[in-house]
Amino acid sequence: MHSYHEQLQIHALNDLTTRAKSGIVTYGSVWVIIAFSYQLHIIYPSFFFLNTGILLGIFLSRITHFFLLKRNSTAQISLMNQWLVLTILIAAAHWGFMTAWIIFDDKLAELRTIILIITPAFAIGGACNLSISSEIRTLYPALMFIPFIGTLIYQGDTESMMLAVLTSICLLYIFTSSKATHNDYWAAITNHMVAEERAELMEKLSTTDPLTQLKNRMFFDTEFAKEWKRCSRLKCPLSLIMIDLDFFKGINDNYGHVFGDECLRRVSATIGSKVARPTDCVARYGGEEFVVLLPNTDKKAAAMLAQRMIKAVAELELHYNDKDVVHITCSIGGATITPDFKADQGSLIKTADSALYHAKDTGRNRYYSEDLS
Repeated sequence: MHSYHEQLQIHALNDLTTRAKSGIVTYGSVWVIIAFSYQLHIIYPSFFFLNTGILLGIFLSRITHFFLLKRNSTAQISLMNQWLVLTILIAAAHWGFMTAWIIFDDKLAELRTIILIITPAFAIGGACNLSISSEIRTLYPALMFIPFIGTLIYQGDTESMMLAVLTSICLLYIFTSSKATHNDYWAAITNHMVAEERAELMEKLSTTDPLTQLKNRMFFDTEFAKEWKRCSRLKCPLSLIMIDLDFFKGINDNYGHVFGDECLRRVSATIGSKVARPTDCVARYGGEEFVVLLPNTDKKAAAMLAQRMIKAVAELELHYNDKDVVHITCSIGGATITPDFKADQGSLIKTADSALYHAKDTGRNRYYSEDLS
């Protein structure tokens, strides 16, 4: 089970990966269109092949990250997050320096207008869309803008200085906008997870007995109806055992209800520990009475489980005031049936209850069962 912080990080990483998915092909597509429209592979092959190689490496890294995360979305969260963030920032730095190169190099003068349109668009879109990450929110637009802002300042002419100032203002605006979207995202995701946790807690509280932490009567009734239908459909046996603590009223009278509640908690934990299958249901039926629903379990298997429970409860040592050692026993009644859709499902409970009273009437601390199959 992941901690709250880990769940947040997993959710954020998956969201960031989904949002960044379009960038895997966008940079490459724009580059291919620009490069072949202006025939850079002929006019300036060194520029073309260098940038094509870098973009191809970034593309392969992003594709590998995407499929690895898709295969296992919870593995090495910190490493996968660092990988994605670093690759995105490398892509931003590459595009920023490529823009600076185009502005600086007279051989690429024809590309300056188009690149000065595309680069701010990439910076604004990427910073806001990927603002989940604090690093990307700030460094992504900075790595795109600062290289060519520096180049514009270096050139020093009036037009370049004006573009440098305007671009710097744009960069500050991106920082402000992306911070707002970053805060909104984390507030939303935190509230969403808190709401989910509260819903799970409410569901657990509605089906759990507060004293024993076993399932409650309402949950048992629902499971019983469901398993009756399932076993009817599969034509498999359904067993039910009912457990009652012997002379429990005397424990409450002699030692008090606080100690009696502790006895119920200890016995509940002991009974629950003997039931291994997730399909089985252990519930507090009322007072000092418990019930265990055992789908696809015949009379013999139910009897073996009941005997283990009787032995385990009898071996419990309950300490009163750290001095007296109190022992307690239980009686168990069981019933097994191969359900039928037309049959009365209450008959299984009545039979198990009748078997329980027979066990108590014949000496207690024992198991008795009836087979309705």
